[in-house]
Parts: sequence; C-alpha cells; structure tokens
Amino acid sequence: MKPTTDKRKKNWGDPILDKLMKLKYRINDAYNHRQENDGETKSDKAWVMEEITNLRGGGWLTATKMKVANEMWSKYAG
Repeated sequence: MKPTTDKRKKNWGDPILDKLMKLKYRINDAYNHRQENDGETKSDKAWVMEEITNLRGGGWLTATKMKVANEMWSKYAG
C-alpha cells in the first residue's frame, strides 16, 4: 500500500496568508487527533478562518492580530 501524501497547497501567493493557512491545517490536525480542548480548538479555527477571509478580501493584519496568530502557532506546534 502506498503511503498517503499531503495534498495541501503550500503557496497561496501571500506570505501572511500562507502562514495562516498552515496554522489552520495545524489546528485541524490537533482537532482530529484531539490534542487540545475541542471548544478552544474550534474557536481558534474560527478566528483564523475569519482572518483568512479578511486577507482575501483585501484586508490586512494588525500587529496585535499577528501576535495572536504567533501565539496560536506556538500553541499548536508539535
């Protein structure tokens, strides 16, 4: 049997969007493996998805939001 490959897109054309998409994938993995609190994981993913939608709509991240994203990145590192 062939090993499965990660078919997730790696480059979304914007470095900040790339980082947020990778964070979303990490949160999904944590939720699927139940490494974190489910309610907290869902709210974190909702926040990340809102910021991704904002960026795709022409918005930008403030320094505070970038700090929150970096803290989440550390939280879901593993």
